[in-house]
Amino acid sequence: MNIQKEFENRVKMCCEERVYANAAPSGAQTPYLTYFRQSAAPATLDMDGSSVLTRTLLQVDSCGSTYDEAVTLAGSVRQAIEGWEREYGVQLEKDVFEVETGLHHVVMEISVWHP
Repeated sequence: MNIQKEFENRVKMCCEERVYANAAPSGAQTPYLTYFRQSAAPATLDMDGSSVLTRTLLQVDSCGSTYDEAVTLAGSVRQAIEGWEREYGVQLEKDVFEVETGLHHVVMEISVWHP
């Protein structure tokens, strides 16, 4: 299973399985999550270079029709990834309002180290 699908399986219960890779379908019910892989690169975690993992950076957007809905969903995502058997860290979290659609977003960048 790839790391994107593994992530999706961890968070899908946060929003009644409305989790979409890359983009949500037109007219998707809120709240929902979108995510995509921003990058993936080898990451050596020890001094002798023998333990090489991949560091994948995922961008996750918690989308809601209200600001509170988006913030609540982002909090649920943080709770859902607690206890993940992967090394991970939230690198960035920011709020965005999309004027064209009226949607509120909480954008998170999550680094995950995996084989």
